[in-house]
Amino acid sequence: MRHTPTFIVGLVLAGLLGLADLATGFFGVGGEGQPPLAAAVVITLLGAITLAGSWFAWRGRRGGLVAVIVTRILSGLAALPAFADDSISTANQVIIGVGLAVTVVALALIWPGLRRPAVATS
Repeated sequence: MRHTPTFIVGLVLAGLLGLADLATGFFGVGGEGQPPLAAAVVITLLGAITLAGSWFAWRGRRGGLVAVIVTRILSGLAALPAFADDSISTANQVIIGVGLAVTVVALALIWPGLRRPAVATS
């Protein structure tokens, strides 16, 4: 897996999203307009796996990149119900929407890293 500038930006974005997920467990639990404890635990776990996967992906491990992609997709899917919940403030919905947009950009930038290099034949 080559560390192209596009790949690096995507991996950094995914890592920042993982950090944001970790922050959910520490700062955004159970209050009004915040996720319930069970959801916060899942989101925090996804963030931790994203960060670990980012480290392995940076070191060239394909499995780390797969972990980053899967956890970012699951985290994005976990955030979707917030748009149907009337107790979530508009400001939080905007933040979640921006996070989803950044997730899509990060996935688009790192996805090509899954391709295996062509084998040269002689």
